[in-house]
This record gives sequence, C-alpha cells and structure tokens, in this order.
Amino acid sequence: MRIYAIANQKGGVGKTANAINLGAALAERGQRVLVVDFDPQGHLTTAIGANKAAAGGANFARALLGQWTGELGELVQEVSANLFVLPSSDDMFLLEPGMYGRTGREFLLSNFLEPLASVFDAVVIDCPPSLGALNDNGLTAARQRAADDPIQGTIVIPVQAEDSSLEALRLFLRQLVTLQEGLRIQVDISGLVVNLYDRRKGGIATSTMAAFEQHPLDVLAVFKDRKELREAWRAHKTVLDYAPDSEIADGFRALAVRVDPALAPAVAS
Repeated sequence: MRIYAIANQKGGVGKTANAINLGAALAERGQRVLVVDFDPQGHLTTAIGANKAAAGGANFARALLGQWTGELGELVQEVSANLFVLPSSDDMFLLEPGMYGRTGREFLLSNFLEPLASVFDAVVIDCPPSLGALNDNGLTAARQRAADDPIQGTIVIPVQAEDSSLEALRLFLRQLVTLQEGLRIQVDISGLVVNLYDRRKGGIATSTMAAFEQHPLDVLAVFKDRKELREAWRAHKTVLDYAPDSEIADGFRALAVRVDPALAPAVAS
C-alpha cells in the first residue's frame, strides 16, 4: 500500500482537487484507493460526492481518538469504481484538541491506516492547511518505511505560481525537517504540483514558475485553470468522471504515473 500525503501549510493551493483527482487516476488504473478527508473544513467530502458522517456517532475523528470502535465499512463510502472516501464530520474540529496530551499523537493516523494494507492499494490524504498536529499526522503516515515493508509513503506538495507560495513552501519544508528530527523518521517528497498556472498574469506568475522549476524538488505537473475542473467540483464528481477526455483529466493520469512509476506502461525491448 502506498500512502500519499497531499500537503502544504498554505490554504487555497489546490490540495483538495489534487487529492480527489490523483485518487481517481489511481483508481482508474485498477488500484483500490482510499481518499482521506483530513481537513476539518470537509471540502473534499462534498466535492467528491460523499455524505458527511454524523457527529457523535460512527465517524473517523472519534475512531482515531478511540471513542468509537466498529467495522471499517461503517466509516468508508464508495464513490465510484475502486474509489472510496473516509468522509469528514463536525467532530473533526474536535480532533486536534483531542490529540494533545496523548503519547505518540503524531502516529494516530498512521496506526489507523496501516492495518488497511490488505484492503487498499493506495491511500491519498488531503491534509489541512496548518502546521499543527493534524498535518503532522498526515506527514508521519506518509513516512518512509523499511525497504521490505508492504507500506510505503510519499508527500506531494501543491503550490501556486505566486510569491506567497514560495514563502509557504519554505515554511512547510522547515516543518518537515523539524518533524523528522523530532520523531527520528525520514520522509520522501515526490515533488511539487503547480495549480492554476496562467502565464498571462504576468511576471509574478512566470518568475515564480521559473523559481519552482529551479527548485531542488521536481515539478510533477502543471495545471492551468480549466473550466472542467471547476465544473466537476460543482457536480460533485472527479474530473476523470466528469470530463474523461479533457486535457486536465489526462494531466492527472500522467501525475499518477509520476508518483507511482510502476503504473507506467511497459516498454517493449
């Protein structure tokens, strides 16, 4: 099972859209994919066409805190072929305060997901725009494991071609260093995904794009502001379902191969 943390401490950079459609692209390739709405705002749950879980009942937040035990099927919703979601609930706003004071709080999500390796091929986590305990949980779940471990993880960082994204990236990478040193873990970063790029916005957009291209991290994909993505969001569908033949749907298919090279078609010898 591969765990992808879609993370950046800056909001509005496209994390949720990237998580939904990367998950859809992996599912289209035959993988059983679980998309995790780990942002208390719950935008992913709505955008992917799922129902919010009831507060105080069977929901993901209470399961992480040990306040609810039951079958996984009571928490997970299937939204399309091979694509499942762990939806948000109003209790997600209580999750981070409930984590503080707990030993090993950074591993709560990891401990929940690891037993699912026999159920899912991939887990995509939509991390919240913060530097707090929830984000730390998402990043820790996507840490590197031993080479023979059946679970491996990586981080995908959505950004936008604007000055504030460069500063946010710097802060996020500093958080990663602190997390690795504090927990004695190693994380792998697949690279950057540039969203809503429009060179017509002028020098700020193009110069920031050039800075990303010169960054030590790879640029995995560049997505322009396409109406199909916005329309798919309004229709509560993935863009691969809403506009399967669109350029942006093909972009997410290509992104899936970038983050999991095993999906690339075999090259004839």
